[in-house]
Amino acid sequence: MFGKKSLTLIILTLVGAVYFFSVAAGSGSQHFTFPARMAGLELRHSSQGEEAIAEISRLHGKEIEMKNGYVARYESDRTKATLYISEFESENQARQQIELMKKKIEKGSKGFAHFRELEVEERTLYLVLGFGQIHYFYLDPNRVIWLAADPSVAELVLKAALKAIK
Repeated sequence: MFGKKSLTLIILTLVGAVYFFSVAAGSGSQHFTFPARMAGLELRHSSQGEEAIAEISRLHGKEIEMKNGYVARYESDRTKATLYISEFESENQARQQIELMKKKIEKGSKGFAHFRELEVEERTLYLVLGFGQIHYFYLDPNRVIWLAADPSVAELVLKAALKAIK
């Protein structure tokens, strides 16, 4: 039915495809698709991978060891919100990062005040005020989610983010 060359070509193609998909699946690289709108705000810019990791690390003032990073900026004429997602290899690493952030902010981190712990939709969230915005951060299995939003839209954007990030 198939000639020797055709059969060899088919087998090599199949082996190559299996290898390609197994490498891609094991690489850990994932894409996160941000919603085009959240709580009336439009997605104006987003980044993933090295660009996002660099931005998140810059905000921390040091390099953060993470598997992947995602950043999205939402705006309307009067309000804005930014969503930062730091993805770690494990839930334990993400939990350690949350604990470090909590301790630093509770001690009186420059620019942040009024630290509070909240329960929202059966999740523990942390709220802090700073830089003219309300900031929420929380653990989502192996990710740290940080949302910075103008006060007038903060609760609406939080609810939309909780639905969008699954």
